[in-house]
Amino acid sequence: MDLIRPVIAKLEKVCNNSPLLFNLYSWPYKRIVQNEIDLAEIGATDRVLNIGCGAMPFTAVHVARLTGAKVWALDKDPEVIARARNCLARLGLEKQVKVFEGDGKEPFDKDFTAALVALQAEPKEKILKNLLARAQRGANLVFREPRGFFAEQYDQLPSTYQPCDLVKQPMITFDRSVLFKK
Repeated sequence: MDLIRPVIAKLEKVCNNSPLLFNLYSWPYKRIVQNEIDLAEIGATDRVLNIGCGAMPFTAVHVARLTGAKVWALDKDPEVIARARNCLARLGLEKQVKVFEGDGKEPFDKDFTAALVALQAEPKEKILKNLLARAQRGANLVFREPRGFFAEQYDQLPSTYQPCDLVKQPMITFDRSVLFKK
């Protein structure tokens, strides 16, 4: 039963036209993204791929604001992409964060040093395989994994993939971000 994702998608579509609503909605994620920045050691010279950015690309925005890194955000929904671009323009970040159509499981023509994969992105195993094949050596790949209660709502990586590190996250829907290195 998939109840959470449609509700969140609708909320993001409503809130993304206002910088005030964006900042209020994305505020709890700032700490989450900072944890992932620290986990992946993302800095100003990195080129970050954000898979599953949504209409309110708060992960991409926080990465750009907190590190100064260049960010490429991907989403598979053309309407969401248009809304995300509009949101970034309203925030004045359209030059630092670029939004493209994609789902992470297909080749991407940008040279990235880190990737952050959203909880709702799927299929995670194919995304991980694609990132490992395409990333430059030394790239850090971070995936959000669902909390046990929400495991049925979100795709997750099979247990055969063992991350090299993780950080606990204080979110209702996901409790950890896991790190893989190329």
